[in-house]
Amino acid sequence: MNATGSTVCFRSLDRLSLTGSRFNEDGAGLRGRFAWIIDGATGLSEEQLTSGGSDAAWLADFMDERLAALSEAEAADGLLQRLEADVRSAFGQETAHVPDVSDHHTPSACLGLIEVIPGEGGLLALQGRFLGDVIALVPSEHGIVRWSDERAKPFERKTMAALGAREHEPGKIPEAVRRQIRENRTRLNQPDGYWVVSPRRPWAGEELRFEAQVQPGAPIVLATDGFMRLVDVFGAYSDGELYHRLAQAKGPDLMQELRDRERGDLMAGAYPRVKTHDDATFLVIAAERSR
Repeated sequence: MNATGSTVCFRSLDRLSLTGSRFNEDGAGLRGRFAWIIDGATGLSEEQLTSGGSDAAWLADFMDERLAALSEAEAADGLLQRLEADVRSAFGQETAHVPDVSDHHTPSACLGLIEVIPGEGGLLALQGRFLGDVIALVPSEHGIVRWSDERAKPFERKTMAALGAREHEPGKIPEAVRRQIRENRTRLNQPDGYWVVSPRRPWAGEELRFEAQVQPGAPIVLATDGFMRLVDVFGAYSDGELYHRLAQAKGPDLMQELRDRERGDLMAGAYPRVKTHDDATFLVIAAERSR
């Protein structure tokens, strides 16, 4: 409840998350006035550090659990500061048996956190905080607006240049691509690099911020880049078209279409991408005043 006595919250309309390989390293959730989307990335090592299905799955699950707990009482800035400290502490406990953990060995995660507060003129105010290329599609007077952190785009272009047009087997990352990803990660959470949630390097306060006013009950979409391949890789939809289909509860059909398109290009030759199949997650929510 805010200072004026009004209470606002998010309500779930639809959600789906499918794994791309062995373990799902995405996360999504909502509680009270907060909602979030997570996309984990495992380090470049064969040795697993944590007790999760994979290190990125462990990180995504831990973040999801802590966000749900912290959202009960924290303001957004305090929530992220607490999350940073909790992630660092938990990862330290998980890796206490490892003598030396390097940056390229450590999991990381993209995070999109949105908060709803009372707005003006009957509207509700959204505030977004984003680290990495997870995405929100938000209705506005100018149409559907994409919120995302694109500071990693120059590094992603280097990765795709290393990949080139060559085909590769599902689950296999070409060595040139692996070397480029390793080089990219030396710029993780650096002023001239890109920013994500990291168990080893500070990140709270470096997120990109967005604001919008929305009608109560209007659908809002959160998604990982694996799901947004329908727009960004396959070019099957615009942001607006995808948003409206999700708002019409067509999410399961879209997810099936995504997997069909990936299976139709198993060697990633027609549509170049590092992973043939990626974890794909969407969450459709609505902001409203609590009854």
